[in-house]
Amino acid sequence: MKKYLSFFLKLAVSATLLFYLFRQTNFDLLFQTFKQVSPEWLTASIMVFFVFQLVSAFRWYEILKVLGFKKNVSFICRVYFIGMFFNAFLPGIFGGDLVRIFYLVKEGSSKTVASFSVVYDRAFGFLGALFLLLIFVPLEGNFIPAHTRHSIFYFSVTVLALTFVIVLFSKFWQERLGNNLAHTLTLVLKIKNFLKLFYLGLAVQVLYNIHVALLGKSLGISIPWLKYFLIIPLMGILASLPISLGGFGVREGTLAYFLNLLGEPKEMGIALGFLTYGVALIGGAVGGYFYLRGDRAKDNN
Repeated sequence: MKKYLSFFLKLAVSATLLFYLFRQTNFDLLFQTFKQVSPEWLTASIMVFFVFQLVSAFRWYEILKVLGFKKNVSFICRVYFIGMFFNAFLPGIFGGDLVRIFYLVKEGSSKTVASFSVVYDRAFGFLGALFLLLIFVPLEGNFIPAHTRHSIFYFSVTVLALTFVIVLFSKFWQERLGNNLAHTLTLVLKIKNFLKLFYLGLAVQVLYNIHVALLGKSLGISIPWLKYFLIIPLMGILASLPISLGGFGVREGTLAYFLNLLGEPKEMGIALGFLTYGVALIGGAVGGYFYLRGDRAKDNN
């Protein structure tokens, strides 16, 4: 019952946000924006999209390896893309993260390791986004209202600083937390492991920003490329909050707001949001292929 209530609440939030956006949308301009998409830039963006998804899958593989679950990288990539399939085509109904946990447990992982591997995967993506905000809010954030800019910057500084303090005192947490949690936490917080996973998280964020910047180029958006390294981490963080259905409405509204601050029509931001999701559907389709293959995709290694 709670699951369905959550689904309908998220649906209501997304529908409300999209209704509000569409009330202010010039649909002739929106359709014209889609009609002028450059195939060359779109193709380049799709190529970068798959690179960043493969790096994301590799990050998850490295997290699992640190936690002691050893499965070959091709299996982890397939499960990762299957999770994308559920996130892209069934948002809010069957969470892709739950599907990933299910596959790991089916292959012999403990529920603790499977669950925390996904939590850590999300966490390192979040930290990578915050690190970009830490760099690019001072460099490129002059178009954002001062109080908002300062709030974003100090939030990023605080979370990153606290995280590194926790890493430095990982033995302290090991002594005070339950065995299973302490074990998974201490493994990830070892400085060598943490830095490797942090760098991978940052690489994923950089590639994601390049992917969306190329999509923006395909639509004819003329903002400086470095602005994306501020806008997209914010968009990604807000869209990933569990308040909407697959980020619908939040993603488009965030992009419309920030691009409008930079002098672009709101329709450009809405188009970029939908195009970003459209490319994600391609990745989801790849995951759907692996899912439909079923046991034939199973690895015994």
